[in-house]
Amino acid sequence: MSRDLLASRPGTVLWGWLPGAVDRPVLSVATGATVVVDTLSHQGLMPHQGRDPVAYFGAFGVDPAEVLEDARELAASGAAHDPAVDGPHLVTGPIEVRGARPGDVLAVHIAALEPRVPYGVIAARGGAPDELHRIGPAGPVPFRPSLAVMGVATSDGLRRHSGSAGSFGGNLDLPELSAGATLHLPVQAPGALFHVGGPRFGRRPGVPGALWEGPLRATLRLDVIPHAQVRDWSGAGRRPYVTTAEHLVPLGLDADVERALMQCQSQAYGLLAGRYGVPGAAARARLAAADFRIHRSGYGVHARLPLPRRETVAATAA
Repeated sequence: MSRDLLASRPGTVLWGWLPGAVDRPVLSVATGATVVVDTLSHQGLMPHQGRDPVAYFGAFGVDPAEVLEDARELAASGAAHDPAVDGPHLVTGPIEVRGARPGDVLAVHIAALEPRVPYGVIAARGGAPDELHRIGPAGPVPFRPSLAVMGVATSDGLRRHSGSAGSFGGNLDLPELSAGATLHLPVQAPGALFHVGGPRFGRRPGVPGALWEGPLRATLRLDVIPHAQVRDWSGAGRRPYVTTAEHLVPLGLDADVERALMQCQSQAYGLLAGRYGVPGAAARARLAAADFRIHRSGYGVHARLPLPRRETVAATAA
């Protein structure tokens, strides 16, 4: 099957903003299409870093030949960016998925995430930056790539800050959004208008800012699940959720942690019952044993529940 390659260039990225329904698609594909997106990290491009990736990374010993051409092109383009107003992320898109309609769900399957360069930037400075000291090479760092930003356009046509998250997806920043996972996004505008950014080489869960950032080549399959199929999956059409090979990851997205927790529990219960056929008592028992986490300070809660197996559901229903 053919694949579309989407580069991150001045005409295909928004710096600090999530595309809205008024933005023209930079690519149009059919449902089931596989798209390869060469994402860009903002590291080396920010004003406080000099907006010169060759000079910035060169100061750390990176050969100019290893600095991406698309990063150089964006730096030289004069693209406006005000850190006081704009988010940091470089968001690629939007991608139109033909036939997607409000009420459908866009399933984004992450087939592969590959590093585009042999280096990255650890963004955190720790809780006491004045007490940190350079101690030489740190040794190997585990490579656990993920995509922080994935979303669809909202029906109001507005762009949103790239740091925001909601029913449209956005800056979910979940380590579970790695190769093999599927993000389910409620379609809110015709064509879905999918977008992606925020590539991570790794992160430490539960530690704000503990990120290892760098550009990734993301291979994604975009499938539209019709409203008629998902309308009985309570919670599936209102907020994003994630599935992996082993887990269901429901989300609650609210600045109030208690409300986010209630949303997460409600979505988990609805999906267990509606999509997976788990009876009410068994679904409540699963929730009682679930692992709930605050995944983004000020944005929400997610849970990790083992995916129900057919034989398990049949046994609990007997």
